[in-house]
Amino acid sequence: MNIQLSWDLFILAFFGVVIAYSFIIGRNQTLKVISATYLAILCSDALGNLFSTYLASSESFLRIMRLFSVGTSDQATAFFKVLVLITFVVLVAVRGLYNFDAEDSRPISLKIGINLGLGLLSAGLMMSALMIFVAGESLIAEVANPNNPLTTIYGESRFARIMIDYSNLWFFLPGAAMVLLSMVHKKTA
Repeated sequence: MNIQLSWDLFILAFFGVVIAYSFIIGRNQTLKVISATYLAILCSDALGNLFSTYLASSESFLRIMRLFSVGTSDQATAFFKVLVLITFVVLVAVRGLYNFDAEDSRPISLKIGINLGLGLLSAGLMMSALMIFVAGESLIAEVANPNNPLTTIYGESRFARIMIDYSNLWFFLPGAAMVLLSMVHKKTA
């Protein structure tokens, strides 16, 4: 069997890993990962924009980054944003000072469905953020990248088109799901 590597395969594998991980860690930790991802997106975008302004255009810094196959300041900024995003998600999800308590006595099939949905939303949120950052774009600043690497990916991958075309939904739905779960969950004192 000959498997050809493609962006579709990468996106599907990413979704599979994140969804499987959400079942391993459970609903409460998946909610924590989603909220950590939102926080990490904002922090990495802002820090990346500061990095781009003050450090990424330095020739001595770019010489060091060439060791990691990063040749331009746009690539260095994208690399930095993705690195900060991943680091912050892990740190906040593992060491964050808050916890979720969404335990309930609903049927197991509903619990599995909710966890599957949260895993899917978590993967979509992370993948959308990664694609935006890899493209050299920003969520909080007006940045236009004329050499957008997503242009070729968009043309090659149906799943990448879905992620890009519906990125606003991927950013909205996990937060909406958290609000909805908070409203329907009954707390016990």
